[in-house]
Amino acid sequence: MIESLYILIITSLACAVLGVFLVLRRLSMVSDAISHSVLLGIVIGYFVTKDIGSVLLIIGASLFGVLTTVCIELLIKSKRVTEDASVGIIFPLFFSIAVILITRYARNVHLDTEMVLIGEIILAPLHRINFLGLSLPKALVQMVFVLLINTVFIAVFFRKLKISSFDPVYAGVAGIAGAGLYYVFMALVSFTAVSAFESVGAILTISFFISPAASAYLISKDLKITIFLAAVYAVVNSCIGYFLAVKFNVSMSGMCALVSGLTFMITIAVYPGGIITKMIRYIKNKNRFSRELLILHIDNHTGKKNALGELGYSTIREHIAWSDRKLKYVLDKLIKKGYVYRAKERGVYSLTETGKKLSDDIRKHYRLRVRENDMAKIDTGRDDYISAIYELIEKKEIATNKKISEILGVKAASVSEMLKNW
Repeated sequence: MIESLYILIITSLACAVLGVFLVLRRLSMVSDAISHSVLLGIVIGYFVTKDIGSVLLIIGASLFGVLTTVCIELLIKSKRVTEDASVGIIFPLFFSIAVILITRYARNVHLDTEMVLIGEIILAPLHRINFLGLSLPKALVQMVFVLLINTVFIAVFFRKLKISSFDPVYAGVAGIAGAGLYYVFMALVSFTAVSAFESVGAILTISFFISPAASAYLISKDLKITIFLAAVYAVVNSCIGYFLAVKFNVSMSGMCALVSGLTFMITIAVYPGGIITKMIRYIKNKNRFSRELLILHIDNHTGKKNALGELGYSTIREHIAWSDRKLKYVLDKLIKKGYVYRAKERGVYSLTETGKKLSDDIRKHYRLRVRENDMAKIDTGRDDYISAIYELIEKKEIATNKKISEILGVKAASVSEMLKNW
């Protein structure tokens, strides 16, 4: 049974290395179209040869993969149909013709449409061939051959594929990569898809093409690293899917496709720009800004005539407009870190020497630094500006002069002048 794992790994690698360029060229749905429409090439190849094991079936399938791409391109260039609509028109057309031909003229032939779609990797090792004196699964030898072809193709044409993937207009104008390379590439995609049909099925083939590449592209924008990461994802997805399928006695193809989807969802949640990562970063920034706002507020009123009235708990809460729970939480954090202390005899909050140094650093960071002889110019109006900025951050908006002025009800020019004085 371990041979099934080897087939899964090699098949996923063969698909993933090409899948990176499919994702970069925004051809993910085209791979779906090819994976289904090549069935028509297989059917026509069988009608010509009357041999289900003939190599002409693979050739016919590859040609129909290219034909699918050409038809989609022609519909797009007609400017009467959008790209997604053209894909949705072509591949159901070719696939349905294949299904009709099979059910009408090839009922007694092993061309099972369900197996083509879903595949059954556990049966793949039963079909064996002698290779270099060894009895090996046919699918394994076939996919190793496909992987070598794909790897050599990418290595030889890497520069042209890179330029045409990131900037197809420049590549066309400069003559770096023309239509010929594009159709050779799509022919390889077709060849890889049809080679994987018998063992893993169309659904897992699509997953192997897209999921590892899409996951890798989220992490890195360096093409070589992206290809490497796609290969790592492909191997990891195959291994996890295989062992889970064995443990729970379910379809290996289905489980591998599920794992591929889950690893992508996990990646999109935790990568540097992911949903969970952004949420964590937002919470950290929000807490940091709350601490900085409170430190600046205390520093602004320290040493003033009205300090006793302005730095009491109730006055601070009124000025900053926080809830009791939030103010107590932030004050406790600052006190524990040694930035703030509360004078028991006066009941006001003041900055420690460490807190004063942090306040200076905050001013430098936000360019709010003022000269020593300008300290007298600081008044509670500055707190209003800080609160306005904080309110915008709470709403996940950018604190521009215009938005600050709208909150404060002043002119944008006044905001600009105030910030200059900071």
